Amino acid sequence: MNPSDPLANTSRPTPARRAGRWFWPAVVLTLATGGVTVLLANRLPPAPIAATLAAPETPRVMQLHPLEVVAVQPQRVEDLVKVTGTIHPGQEAAIASQVSGLAETVAVRPGDHVEAGQLLVEVGTTDLRLQVDQQRSTMASTMVQLRAAQTTLERTLALSDKGLAAQTTLDSAQAQVDQLTAALATQQSQVAQAETNLLRARVVAPFAGTVSSRAIEPGQIVNPGTTMLSIVDLSTVRVEVIAALKDSARIEAGQSVRLTVQGMEEDTFTGIVDRVSPVAEAGTRSIKVYLTLDNPDGVLRGGMFVTGNIVVQQVEDVLAVPTTAIQTRDETSYVLAVVDGVLEERSVETGAEWPTKALVEARSGLAAGDMIVGTALSGLSDGTPVVIAEN
Repeated sequence: MNPSDPLANTSRPTPARRAGRWFWPAVVLTLATGGVTVLLANRLPPAPIAATLAAPETPRVMQLHPLEVVAVQPQRVEDLVKVTGTIHPGQEAAIASQVSGLAETVAVRPGDHVEAGQLLVEVGTTDLRLQVDQQRSTMASTMVQLRAAQTTLERTLALSDKGLAAQTTLDSAQAQVDQLTAALATQQSQVAQAETNLLRARVVAPFAGTVSSRAIEPGQIVNPGTTMLSIVDLSTVRVEVIAALKDSARIEAGQSVRLTVQGMEEDTFTGIVDRVSPVAEAGTRSIKVYLTLDNPDGVLRGGMFVTGNIVVQQVEDVLAVPTTAIQTRDETSYVLAVVDGVLEERSVETGAEWPTKALVEARSGLAAGDMIVGTALSGLSDGTPVVIAEN
C-alpha cells in the first residue's frame, strides 16, 4: 500500500484513537458499579450499638471447700509441751541380806503380791537364836558376879571406916566391881547385837508391793550385801520424761500432764509434774522432767514407753482463729469474713498466740458465729462472691 495515498491513512486507526475508544466505556462501568454498591449498602440493617461496646465483666464466684472456712466460736485453748519418756515404779527396793548364814526359807516368788511386814526370807535363824541364848547366859553370869563383888565392896568399906581393912583391900574390891561392870556393859551390847541379827535374819517386806525378781533359793548361803529379792510398788508410778530445753522455762511443778502409753493408745493417763531438773541432759538440748501418775488398776508397768503433753497454759472461752487466717497489709491485721455469700474484709486486733495449736487470739473485730476464710488463698479479696461447697 502506498503511504502517500490519503485513503490509506483514513482506514488504519492510530494508537491514540484505539485508547480513546476504551476510555468512556470504562468510566460508565465504574460509575454503574459504585452506584450498585451504594444502593446495597443503604439496604443493609445498621449494626447494633451494644455490639460495638465492651460488655462489663461479671465477678467470678469462687468456690471454697468446707475445710477452708472456720466458724469463730469461744473455745478452751491450751499451750502444750511435748514429752517422751519411760515409766518407773513409784517405789522399788532391792532386798539384801544383812547377816551371813543359810537361807532357810524363801517364802515368795516373782509376781507375788506382798503386804508391808510380810515374811520374805529367813536366814540362819537357828544358829542366831543359839548365839542370842549364849550371850544372854554370859551376861546373866556376869550380873551374878557383879552383885557379889558389890557386896564385897560394901563390906570392905564398912571395915575400912572402922579401921579394920587395909586400903589395898578396899582398892581391890572396888577394881573388881568396876571390871565386872564394864564386862556387863560389853555383854549387854553383844546380846543386843545378837538379837538384832536374829531380827535381821527374818527379812520382811518394807512396803506393800509386788516381787519383781528373786536371786536366791532355799539352802543357799548368803552373806551381808547379797541381793535376794526385789520389790516394786506400782500403785503409783513415776515417769521420767524428756522435754526440749527451749520449753523448760514454761514447765513448773503442779502442771497437768496427759500421756499415752505405747501399746495402750486408746487410753489417756493424767499425771502431775513433780520436779524439773535444773540442768540439761549431757550432750543434748533436752531437760528431764519427773511426773507422778496414779495406777490404781496396776495396768502400767515399769519400762513402758510414753508420749504426751504437759499443759503449760490453759485459757477458757477465748476467740481464737488460725494464724493462717490473719493477713497483714500496711501493718494492719485483717481477716476475710463470709457475709451473705460475699467476702468482707475485717480489721482485727490480735492477742496471745498458741504456736503448738497454730492459733491466735482475736481480741476485736470478730464475734462468735462469724465465718471466716481459714487460710490465705489467691484470688480472694474484699467483695469477692463465694460459695461453700457441700461435703
